[in-house]
Amino acid sequence: MTCMPAVSERVYRIEAPYEGNAVHLYLVRGSRLALIDSGAADSPSAAVEPALRDLGLGWSDLDYLLNTHGHADHAGGNGELKVSAPQVKVAIHPADKYLLEGPDAHMRSDTDASAAIRLMQRNDLLEEREAVLRRVIGRSAGVDRELHDGDVVDLGDDVRLSVVHTPGHTKGSVCYFWEGASTLFSGDAVQGHGWKAGVPPIYHDTVYLESLRRIEDLQTATLCMGHTFGWTGVSNAPVRRGSDISLTLQASRDASSVIDRACAQAINNLGPDAAFLELAQAAFRELVFDLPLLFDRRTVVPVVAARAIHAHLSAQGWKPQGSSSDRAWSMTSVP
Repeated sequence: MTCMPAVSERVYRIEAPYEGNAVHLYLVRGSRLALIDSGAADSPSAAVEPALRDLGLGWSDLDYLLNTHGHADHAGGNGELKVSAPQVKVAIHPADKYLLEGPDAHMRSDTDASAAIRLMQRNDLLEEREAVLRRVIGRSAGVDRELHDGDVVDLGDDVRLSVVHTPGHTKGSVCYFWEGASTLFSGDAVQGHGWKAGVPPIYHDTVYLESLRRIEDLQTATLCMGHTFGWTGVSNAPVRRGSDISLTLQASRDASSVIDRACAQAINNLGPDAAFLELAQAAFRELVFDLPLLFDRRTVVPVVAARAIHAHLSAQGWKPQGSSSDRAWSMTSVP
């Protein structure tokens, strides 16, 4: 995979396939060079290195690796990249720093699919999930710089990336805003109505909506996303401009509203003491009428859908009851 067409004179998009999917990484050039996200374990060799070569660059030219969050498809290649470019400074928000420790950290995380699998009483799927993580996540590279809201990464030549904390997808999700070029690198902070057909938006806390508002307030002219998140437009490219950004943000809010209504209806019909699995199934049966979703043959409610459903049920006051499955999410160990 080679470098995609330039987003602008100083920004280049790299498509990095993994596990039948793809994540989009971005090279940003000032007098120093930054890569936004590393992709999966094989992305540095399979996607980043050829892209650098296309630009007449090599590993020695790379100065920063800026993670938008710690999930495996965005930070799984950190260690392999660091081996090829040991001079690179790895940076991430401290709330997601623990995810860079490796697959075991993800299996303990309440923002990983494994937490939803436990909540759905499907512990038989945990081994499969762990196997995926061990394929996608390479070696650990550690962290050279913790990035907080308002911090600036100065790449020189008037390229200054401001850190915007946008939790929801994960606790430590951030965007990088280049105000001078009105360009925002959002990772997975903007979900639209899902990152591919049949898959809903993935977030773990309804603070996601506040993050969407914060992103809208930036009034960016170019939005560089980590995936091809669905919206109401025709072209499903990961880079959106102008009014397409507003439509993408509106699609994100609309999807969240649909999930919220479905969860409220499920609680109203089944009662606040109902088990999570019952509520999730009731909510999902409503969602399929309004969002482009698919049932899962094994779990009925797809594991990815359980994450946002749990977030909205919790926001409406639902709490885990006595069963071990209902307590699984709240008991998941995270820093």
